[in-house]
Amino acid sequence: MSCTWVCTARRHLASGKKRSRLSASACLGLAAQVQAVDLGLKPALLYDTNCASPDQKLSIMRLEELLLNRTSVTVVDVGQHQVRPTVVDLDSTGMDKVVQSILGNFRALAQSSQFDAPLVRTLDVQLFDGWNLCSLFGLLLGYPVTYWFDPRRDSTNCLGMVPLQVMRASALCAAVSGSDKCCLYSFSVPEGLVSETQTARDLWAKRLRNEFQRQSAFAGLSVSTETVCLPSVVL
Repeated sequence: MSCTWVCTARRHLASGKKRSRLSASACLGLAAQVQAVDLGLKPALLYDTNCASPDQKLSIMRLEELLLNRTSVTVVDVGQHQVRPTVVDLDSTGMDKVVQSILGNFRALAQSSQFDAPLVRTLDVQLFDGWNLCSLFGLLLGYPVTYWFDPRRDSTNCLGMVPLQVMRASALCAAVSGSDKCCLYSFSVPEGLVSETQTARDLWAKRLRNEFQRQSAFAGLSVSTETVCLPSVVL
């Protein structure tokens, strides 16, 4: 599997203006991430390395769950006008309408795939004024906590010098990455909102453990936390 992935990825994926090939280690890391999506350990993979732009693999089930169970994710307003990060409702941010719009596109794509199923399909989505792609990516990638701000009003955020608890879930995929653990998830939570985000984070951890027990490609799941405090945070 490793050799196949390296040869395929290095042949088809390139980065930068000179379209230089990815390293073998980068290809193996990407292989582990794709396999994690295939096994259901994570709902999606956002690939954004050195300006390379392969298609993203996204999950309809994740979006449907968000609309049915709002406790599965906590939205935190980090707009620069905020004195401190604050938990807000999904509806009040307008992200519920964004999710419904994206979900409609995905369902249409899935229906068309029943008749024509190429190896890679591209989905074109019209972006509307006020959409926050940072929040959308957080939802699609399965994070239990996602940051939000109004891009029409805020150009930055209020996370500078705010203690953040960074949570990482990692596991070993021996067939792909050898003895190196692969980071499946990495997201942060303002320390002042740890208790308010507990329900969503517990659901996330429970779901991840359940899915982990249903597969055998990954082993040694571990979840670690680290507190950081940075002068500025880029979302």
